[in-house]
Amino acid sequence: MTTVNTSAPDAADEPTGQHAPATDARSATAARPARAGRIRRGLGMAAVIAVGAGAIGLGTGVSPAVAERAPAHAGWDGSRYWFKNSQGQWRWTSHYSVYVARTGGATSSSKSTSSSTSSSTSSSKSSNGGIKQGWDGSRYWFENSKGEWRWTSHYDVYLQRTGGSSSSSGSSGGASSGSVAEDRGVEAAVQYALAQLGKPFRTAGNGPDGYDCSGLVQQSFRRGGIALPRVANDQYAATTPIKASQLRRGDLLFWSPDGTARGIQHVAIYLGNNQYVEAARPGTRVRISGISKGYYPAFMGRP
Repeated sequence: MTTVNTSAPDAADEPTGQHAPATDARSATAARPARAGRIRRGLGMAAVIAVGAGAIGLGTGVSPAVAERAPAHAGWDGSRYWFKNSQGQWRWTSHYSVYVARTGGATSSSKSTSSSTSSSTSSSKSSNGGIKQGWDGSRYWFENSKGEWRWTSHYDVYLQRTGGSSSSSGSSGGASSGSVAEDRGVEAAVQYALAQLGKPFRTAGNGPDGYDCSGLVQQSFRRGGIALPRVANDQYAATTPIKASQLRRGDLLFWSPDGTARGIQHVAIYLGNNQYVEAARPGTRVRISGISKGYYPAFMGRP
């Protein structure tokens, strides 16, 4: 009797034929996409890890290695601190403490800003001492108790932080021009005038939306508790005449086409360093201008 084996053959007993390689090829083809998927998923995870590392780097205040235009110099550029790493590559951070740690405490000569404990002050640091205490034309500078430079746009804050002291800077004609006015009322007038920068000239304008020249002067000094007439030539009559060599911050400059006090038609507030703030003429805005030989004031007075 013949015995028939009805069980499935073992792998060793499987016959080798022409169709077996085809089956193996299909298995290999199916395996390749699976492996490619695993590779792609692996790369994705690596990217996530890399991004996470970059985020950690940013969290500490240092930028990751990204393509950035090289800065002109190390230090503060107005938005971030730049420095070179040990490989000579440019890096940046938004944190001054990190910048100092990465540069060994070196700072650039450019100004840097950061938050201060006072909402009305900002900070700056300079390695060469180029900043001078007092008014620089746009803000008041002073040093805090740690020797760090700070600035504020508020005169009263400046006085509080400096004990009322100020420094001086040069001006035209040998004049001695203080970085802040000697009189608090005069400085308050100057600050009010500067706060109006950019507002349009308006004939007979007394503010707050627009001014003419004498309107700006009158309203500014009113904020400093100093009463002045409304018209430019009357304002000159209400001041103490001075010479160019006596000019200081807060004095008034007067222009007269015919060179007489009665013919005065324009007035401005002197800021120091040959500059003054004015509401010039129709079509212009309140602005800071510079004294020039071609347009030199005929008269000067101290309120």
